[in-house]
Amino acid sequence: MLMLYQYGYDEHNLRKFLEAYFQSHMMPQAQAALEYAWEKHEGATRMNGQPFIIHPLFVARYSIAIGANTEDQICIALLHDVCEDCHISPSELPFNERVQKAVDLLTFVYDFEPDDSEDIKQLKKIIRKGETFARLIENPEALICKCIDRYHNLTTVEELPEPNIVKNVLETHRFLLPVVYNALNVRMYAPYHAQLYVLSINLRSLNDTIALNHGIALNTMS
Repeated sequence: MLMLYQYGYDEHNLRKFLEAYFQSHMMPQAQAALEYAWEKHEGATRMNGQPFIIHPLFVARYSIAIGANTEDQICIALLHDVCEDCHISPSELPFNERVQKAVDLLTFVYDFEPDDSEDIKQLKKIIRKGETFARLIENPEALICKCIDRYHNLTTVEELPEPNIVKNVLETHRFLLPVVYNALNVRMYAPYHAQLYVLSINLRSLNDTIALNHGIALNTMS
């Protein structure tokens, strides 16, 4: 899998591109979201050792590339991991309600009890994941962000331990792709059909390729 670093997609180049785009398109809230995410993720790294901020910057960059480029959509892309990773309530985000609502839908929260065994915790995680993915159908901007988020994660998944690869592939197949396919037939998604269609093809192709390379059995999906 080709790494973004090979092509100059480090955090500083991504930031320069986005800042130039925001300035030319008069997007002060997107610039504020970039600065907010940069501050909140400072010092954090991904599992592959890269600065974490590369991930939301890439999601915002990809969102622009496919035409999902409203200011709110870009803010959601930049902020989608802030609440989950930095323990901030979506209602505390200094951005509008539309952005807060989408980020809330993208935030996984687990309700563990003190006496839960590891098996119970894993079961609760699976149930919660399924519920959270299913709820994305309520919000086109959140679903588009999740698709790009997962696509970027899949492009770097080969650097992770095998159990993490299997987890990402099966989650994408069982939880995310069915929601995407359903959304393509929902009237409220008509304005987003082109972007979602491109994302569905990219996600399915990449996910199936990784599954094939690692011998991960997937049920046939139309």
